[in-house]
Amino acid sequence: MPKDLRREIATIASDPAIPAFAGVLRNEDDTLLSRGGGKGLKIYDEIERDCHAYSVLQKRKNAIIAREWQVEPASSSRQDKKAADLVKAQLTNIKFDQVCLKLLDATLKGYSVGEIMWTTDGAEIVAAKIKVKPQRRFLFDEEQLPRLITLANMFPGEPVPARKFIVHRYGEKDDDNPYGLGLGHKLFWPVFFKRQDITFWLTFVDKFASPTAIGEYPSGTSDEEQKKLLASLNAIAHEAGIIVPQGMVVKFLEAARSGSIDTYEKLARYMDEQISECVLGETLSTNIGNTGSMAAAKTHNEVRIELAKGDSDLLSDTINETLARWIVELNLPGAGPPKVWRDFAEEEDLKARSETDKNLYDMGFEPDEQYINETYGGKWRRKAPEEQPAPDPTGEQPAAQFAEQSPDTVDQLAGRVMAEADGADMVETVYRLLAECGSLEEVQQRLLDIYDQVPVAPTGTALGNRLFQAGLAGRAEVLDEAGR
Repeated sequence: MPKDLRREIATIASDPAIPAFAGVLRNEDDTLLSRGGGKGLKIYDEIERDCHAYSVLQKRKNAIIAREWQVEPASSSRQDKKAADLVKAQLTNIKFDQVCLKLLDATLKGYSVGEIMWTTDGAEIVAAKIKVKPQRRFLFDEEQLPRLITLANMFPGEPVPARKFIVHRYGEKDDDNPYGLGLGHKLFWPVFFKRQDITFWLTFVDKFASPTAIGEYPSGTSDEEQKKLLASLNAIAHEAGIIVPQGMVVKFLEAARSGSIDTYEKLARYMDEQISECVLGETLSTNIGNTGSMAAAKTHNEVRIELAKGDSDLLSDTINETLARWIVELNLPGAGPPKVWRDFAEEEDLKARSETDKNLYDMGFEPDEQYINETYGGKWRRKAPEEQPAPDPTGEQPAAQFAEQSPDTVDQLAGRVMAEADGADMVETVYRLLAECGSLEEVQQRLLDIYDQVPVAPTGTALGNRLFQAGLAGRAEVLDEAGR
């Protein structure tokens, strides 16, 4: 194979659009470049001071943490299973959910960095703790490796050892951006506009809630008397009464207004909707408004869950490529690293399942106890059959209730119906259909297709005859009880 096919040609170092100083790359987030100033990523921390922005960001993160995490062996071999058990035990000891919650700050800022504190336990090398560090402490070189900013080396930073730092990235559109691109890049503006809107709104409320006080003083009033008048005007806002120097007048100026006065509120709510759509991909799970519905809210919530699942998969990829792999490489060289993931499977609707089971039971199928316990949980067992009353020692049979047939008569008539109808072909046809189909929907469709082929005429004729006979038998028993 030619060497040119093996090596990377479009490297970061050869890209004229990516400035690099002393081998360190610059974060190309244009919001940071234009608005960050000396604050840098701190402007994204200020986004979370907005209650709504903080709420939806936490909602997206907690949707991941709330899911149970699993560790799946690389294969069924004994060595790979041992590696999976080792990784699971170490992740449990470091409070894995808390680590994931902190690493998910990359969703807002583009990247997050966690430092692994390794120790030994006998012959085992253990990740005792993971400390998630502030993003401002790290730069990235042309190999996309992190460099630590310290007092002794502010720029370009110190190189870090291998298998020491976990870097989780979010939002990068290509492989040449080690800083990622977080939601703060987009959230900054709606939060900024909302903050400015509320500032003007408060001024508006202050103007129209109380009139502006005006003090008039005669010409030649001393500065000391003018200050007394100004203090009296300031006291109007929170005092029940005021005094002013003699000869001075207090008037009130009320601001005139026209049109709607809810413009500021509408703008603030619109910005909240923009924040929700940016973070959750929808709005109805946080604010249903006046036109929403349960069906629409359910659909919107499914969109939110899809975003959370995507974030979870990205974070799992980071953990699998770093922490999980390093634990196995340091303790069980040669074993396949396991897969860490979170289960986003929705719980089954047991009501719908029970209705399906009832339909199958009515069609002639009977579930066993193992199926009932595994499907519906708990410990179930079959209900004991009801005990039949002991026979009367005198040999007399209890009198039949009015309008009821004795069991013997009913059984005999039913048996004669099946014998005369010769319905074995019909039953066999349906049973064969059930065995061929894979779902109830297919059974329903196939039953319609074979409807004309099922022999029902003999059964109808026999059933009509025996119903007529059963009616006569019932009337005869009523007459016997009446002594006629």
